[in-house]
Amino acid sequence: MLLKANDLLDKKVKHSETKEDNIDLSGILLNKYDFSLCYLSFEETVPADPGNEESFDPIDKNVLNMQAATSGIGSQSTPLSGTGYPVAARSYYKETYYIPWHDIISLDDDIVYQGNERQIEEPVECMASSIFDGWTVETIDGEKIGKIKDVILDTISKKAVAIEIAEGFWSKLLGEGNKYMPIAGEPNWVEEKWIVEPELKDHLVNEKEDIKPLF
Repeated sequence: MLLKANDLLDKKVKHSETKEDNIDLSGILLNKYDFSLCYLSFEETVPADPGNEESFDPIDKNVLNMQAATSGIGSQSTPLSGTGYPVAARSYYKETYYIPWHDIISLDDDIVYQGNERQIEEPVECMASSIFDGWTVETIDGEKIGKIKDVILDTISKKAVAIEIAEGFWSKLLGEGNKYMPIAGEPNWVEEKWIVEPELKDHLVNEKEDIKPLF
């Protein structure tokens, strides 16, 4: 099945057993060298200090109320030192997690994964599929073909197999929509360009379902 990376990012994520559905994907990670699918990433809000709940002095609340009443201190006043008022508020931050692609068992309405292998460390051998968004696609002769809008994923071979190209030379001539091109050539990381052979223009198609592998 061929999917646009951005369409996959719009799906919700659930665990096969817990059925948690509050996860929004933040990224799709590809292998830097062969563009195989590595991980899905998402963010969760977690406590900065898991053991630091709002803490109260163990003093009985009835004693606290009695002290406040007899001393004239109301609920809007500064609390008494050493009473059961909170002494520390819990703080939170966002943690990024990575789900290995081999744990994905369904991509139907939602993304369903199994196991508990999600990791925190960013995989150094992988990169976000969105890294190429907006890059210019050029031939080795310097002819501009268009700009990368999205990456097309093949969920069967588990690889990125093509790119969606917008603003190409054809749009001025024919006024048509975006085109799709099989992944070939190589990225120029310095200039943020994808360089291909001139004959690759002959492999542009109108629909992602018409993409033909080059090899």
